[in-house]
Amino acid sequence: MLEQLTIQNFAIIDQVDLSFDDQLTVLTGETGAGKSIIIDALAMVTGGRASTEMIRKGADKAVLQAVFSLVGDRAAGLREQLSAAGIELSDDQVVIYREFNHKGRSIVRINGVIVPLKVLSEFGSQLVEIQGQHDTSLLLNQDHHLDLLDQFAETDLSRAKDEYQGLFYRYRDITRQIDQLKNRRQDINQRLDLLSFQQEELKEANLQPGEEDQLLADRSKLANHKKIADALDQAQQALNPGLDGGAIDLLAAAHQAMTQAAAYDSDFENLAQSLSEAYYAAQDAGRDLDEAVSDLTFDEGALVEIDDRLQVIHNLKRKYGESVDEILAFQQKVDRELADLDGGSFDLESLTKEKETIKGKIVAAAQALTKSRQKVAKKLEKAVNRELADLLMEQAYFEVQFTPVTGFLPSGADKVAFFVQTNQGEGTKPLEKAASGGEASRLMLALKTIFIAQHGLPTVVFDEIDTGVSGRVGSAIAKKMRTIAEKTQVMAITHLPQVAAAATHHFLIEKFNQNDRTVTQVKDLPENQRDEAIAMMLSGNQVTDAALANAKDLRAKAQG
Repeated sequence: MLEQLTIQNFAIIDQVDLSFDDQLTVLTGETGAGKSIIIDALAMVTGGRASTEMIRKGADKAVLQAVFSLVGDRAAGLREQLSAAGIELSDDQVVIYREFNHKGRSIVRINGVIVPLKVLSEFGSQLVEIQGQHDTSLLLNQDHHLDLLDQFAETDLSRAKDEYQGLFYRYRDITRQIDQLKNRRQDINQRLDLLSFQQEELKEANLQPGEEDQLLADRSKLANHKKIADALDQAQQALNPGLDGGAIDLLAAAHQAMTQAAAYDSDFENLAQSLSEAYYAAQDAGRDLDEAVSDLTFDEGALVEIDDRLQVIHNLKRKYGESVDEILAFQQKVDRELADLDGGSFDLESLTKEKETIKGKIVAAAQALTKSRQKVAKKLEKAVNRELADLLMEQAYFEVQFTPVTGFLPSGADKVAFFVQTNQGEGTKPLEKAASGGEASRLMLALKTIFIAQHGLPTVVFDEIDTGVSGRVGSAIAKKMRTIAEKTQVMAITHLPQVAAAATHHFLIEKFNQNDRTVTQVKDLPENQRDEAIAMMLSGNQVTDAALANAKDLRAKAQG
């Protein structure tokens, strides 16, 4: 419920502080005085779109603040929503602060916590619903009738709608995939040919990780065979003990000499030991060298094979990667894409079968949704006709008509239109053709009364929806608003004295010039001034005794 609203530097309002009651509050005043500006401010502070044009001339920014108390059926859900956004509550009170400046910068706070505008919009839409003349025009537009019917729906219809829409969107996605596959068939076939060629070429090459490095090492050995053989021969000659002066013989002689010296002087034992170790190491190296020389062969055919293999790798590197590892990674990618193109998500036959299966399910789901809607429509017809009788449209008859559509729509297989008979014996006609302005207002009020009762809206604003009615009809509308206000906070901008008379709280909006500036002033009328305000609505600026008496009588009857 809205408790307070503060408006600063907004349109022609300099500063306004309003406090609200929990029942029926009316805002009255001359046309252009600023009544709708207050409703615009309320819309913006609960998440509506802000415009820099609404900042009062000469001001840097506009500031709006509203205080709500969480009451009613939606309170628990709203508390959870605030908690999820990290916003703490104190005594179930919510303070919303919003400011915006000429640069388009906007700041939004809920209980002191800065939040994105989207969070405010989602939260604010559950706090206040504003019903204006524009919404009455929506009622006359058949494109909105299905949505209005579904809003009246209960859990069963919601489940049927969710099931249908799940199938519908899957059916639509598959249909798009099939169309894309058909349109891309030639491209896909060309891609398949290329990938198949690449896969076969890479499979035939049979590359192995690290293969190129090993081939280059083997090639280096074969290409330098003569240099290796010459080096081994030189080493063999230098070590061969069979030749005079061979390293092994010389080490043997040196070892023998140092052994003799060590026999006379123990200081040479270490040196003799070192020469002994060098001698035996040279012998081992000589044997290894002899073995290497005997094993050394040159295979010209192997060198040719290595060169051919390296050329294969070189050709593949030009096409698929700068290294063998990159080529192998590309090969895996080709294999995966071929698997997809050959089947899986690109399997046209499989998708077509799935589409036919879903088509059968979606037909059944659409039929179930239609049946659920038809049940809801009967309840809506009964409820609206009961409300219309309360609004002095006893001879009117409201009905919901269904027309099947060809194919499937996101909303189902139904086209829904509201029909009404306003005069007995004329038969029902589409709402936009049968309802006058005043009748459309009453129809909207009847629907809104039903929706408010069903959804537990905390605060509802009626912005001049009583336009085009007067007399007894005005009194009926006033009574209906007062009935709604027994369970829901109601605010109404009205020019009807009957509605004003039924209010428990009355604001008078006035506009005047002050220091060459237009200023809007809001008066919270005390009890002793309300009769006179209603009398002015009846007779104009000249309040006659008759008008004042009439106003007192209206209030007495409306207040019960």
